[in-house]
Amino acid sequence: MSEYEHLHVDRDDRGVWTISFDLADRPVNVFNEALLLELTRALDQLEQDDSTKALVVRSAKEQGFVVGADVQQIQNLKTTEEAEFGSKAGQDLFQRIADLKIPSVAAIHGNCLGGGLEIALACQYRIVRDDASTKLGLPETQLGVIPGWGGTQRLPRQIGLQKAAPMILTGSTMNAAKAKQAGLTDAIASTDAFDRDITAFVDRLLAGKTPDKHSPKLRDRLLDGTSIGRVFVMKMARKQIAKQAEHYPALTAALNAIETGLKQGMATGLAKERVEFSRVLFTPTCRNLLGLFFQREKARSAQTWVTSMSEQRPVVQTIAVLGAGTMGAGIAQLAATSGFQVILKDIDEATVQKGMQQITSLTEKGVKKGALKRQDADKALAAITPTSEMEPVTKADLVIEAIVERMDVKQKVFRELDEQLPAHVLLVSNTSSLSISEMASVTERGDRVAGLHFFNPVHKLPLVEVVRATDTSDATIDALVNVVKTLGKTPLVVAEGPGFLVNRILFPYFDEAVRLVVEGHPIAEIDREAKRFGMPMGPLELMDTVGIDVGADVASHLPMEGVEDSPTPKHLAEMVAQGRRGQKTGKGFYDYKAGKRGEPMAASASGGTPTLPDPIDFDGEMLSGVQQRLILSLINAAGQCLHDGIVQEPWMVDLGMVLGTGFAPFRGGPLRLAETWGRDRLGKRLIELSDLCGPRFQPSSYFTESDTHTPASHNPVGL
Repeated sequence: MSEYEHLHVDRDDRGVWTISFDLADRPVNVFNEALLLELTRALDQLEQDDSTKALVVRSAKEQGFVVGADVQQIQNLKTTEEAEFGSKAGQDLFQRIADLKIPSVAAIHGNCLGGGLEIALACQYRIVRDDASTKLGLPETQLGVIPGWGGTQRLPRQIGLQKAAPMILTGSTMNAAKAKQAGLTDAIASTDAFDRDITAFVDRLLAGKTPDKHSPKLRDRLLDGTSIGRVFVMKMARKQIAKQAEHYPALTAALNAIETGLKQGMATGLAKERVEFSRVLFTPTCRNLLGLFFQREKARSAQTWVTSMSEQRPVVQTIAVLGAGTMGAGIAQLAATSGFQVILKDIDEATVQKGMQQITSLTEKGVKKGALKRQDADKALAAITPTSEMEPVTKADLVIEAIVERMDVKQKVFRELDEQLPAHVLLVSNTSSLSISEMASVTERGDRVAGLHFFNPVHKLPLVEVVRATDTSDATIDALVNVVKTLGKTPLVVAEGPGFLVNRILFPYFDEAVRLVVEGHPIAEIDREAKRFGMPMGPLELMDTVGIDVGADVASHLPMEGVEDSPTPKHLAEMVAQGRRGQKTGKGFYDYKAGKRGEPMAASASGGTPTLPDPIDFDGEMLSGVQQRLILSLINAAGQCLHDGIVQEPWMVDLGMVLGTGFAPFRGGPLRLAETWGRDRLGKRLIELSDLCGPRFQPSSYFTESDTHTPASHNPVGL
């Protein structure tokens, strides 16, 4: 059946049809119009074959099953009518599979997400390959929409409302083992014999031997299987999302669709799903989250950062990490679990072994959580060579320096590396603020020196700043962007400057929070106001998480450039001297017990009252005085970074702040928000704040030069 471009369609002598997705010219399968049309034709053929005994739906791509619908085509929908039509077309197509009178099996490996899981749920059975890459989930709410092809209806029916609601609301995924435990899959196939296990599973079905049905516990039967139980679960779910629902309307929409289906039946539920999908698709939250999705994809392409390549990209297979402290160990562990050979070096064996203990602990936690299989964890640990000698480092293709934040020490190390390593080796620093060009100046390979600024904790935070120094070559940037992608992170190429992008923007925000503390404002109230704005945590709690000592060190390298003296470096240094280094020591701006936040530290006795502007309405949203001081200082710094050329386009600022700091994603980023609220109006308010609070609020050139980066260049739809 060779007339298909995006499918492989076969029928064997058992009467088993196999439809394999293989979207042309794409590394992964997504459901776009072309693939769905071919799937429709294939089902037409299958339904006309009276001798068909079973259907297997799978992927021909090793990278995975299906990662969902084509997000670009979703973004291109212009009206709610178009959106409802597209939702109904997908629902009807998948319903055809659900209505088949023969056994239908989804054979799943790799990512089975969004529309991929929805078609799998439409199949009668699911068999899942047991490896670390296999993930099943419905991540649509992370893009501001809801599952629109039956996911809100079939997942609760398959695994129960208790498990389905959190999966849909958070976009979380299940691995093979958890999917089997939850009743989401009927069988687990081995990695080495996937095809054989699929064949055996289908043979058993043809012989009339159906898999044992999932048997939930009594408590689950009461909560998921009775109307009063489901009312209770739904009430709890609505309570849990209450604070987020204001900013993320898809959460309420998803629960509305789920509840309607469970109360009024599948057909009515599907109709409600279409309505809710179409309604939230055009909300500002959804458009901003879709914009961030495309920005992330664009950042992961080397072509975004390198326009012309005059030499071949250096190949990186072995990474040496200098420094076995918290950051160095975290980088080494990430590199090893991502498939690199790793050399971990520090000044003595005791320090190296302490780093290895941290790496082992992180890896074991990954196994315990199901993120790593045992054999993969063992392979990663075996890929690390701990050493206090230089000789193993000479085998590396890339050396990442993660030592003390002192320029003289770093230059000494870079000089030694340059003298002892082959000319092709790339040298990078994990510095959070120091000049890469100064480090490169002591070497003879300035074109192969750059920065890779990871954020702490390394294994959790998705952003890595790739710092281009004065002489860094395009080939080096290309290689480092590729390394960051292989590590599963998002690269953001930035120019040099104090704090690069994220820390430079974040410092005025932190500084304003500390100023409020020094002025006597309640600590908990400062954090509360930031979270009310949409931040995942307040600035003071965030500093506790990062480490007050780390903040103090960064603050010492980020002076306010003579605009206005800041009390922050001194205040943080005093906290460090008092042993208040943050969550890791149990005391920071808050006290911590067993990792849980307790009471805030005693407020400063300033003798005065905080200087707070009057509340102001921006685009229908009332901002308190505390929020203005915090958020407008951040937005102002973001505009200045763009003007100074730390990055070239507004979307780069926005993506960096969302991924690097958790800046309220539903707002699209600080500069996206500035366009929404109006740059002119923000500029005027900043002038008022500078009169009230001090010259640090003088608006940056971004707000005073009208021809600087027009809003059109910041439109996420035009990526």
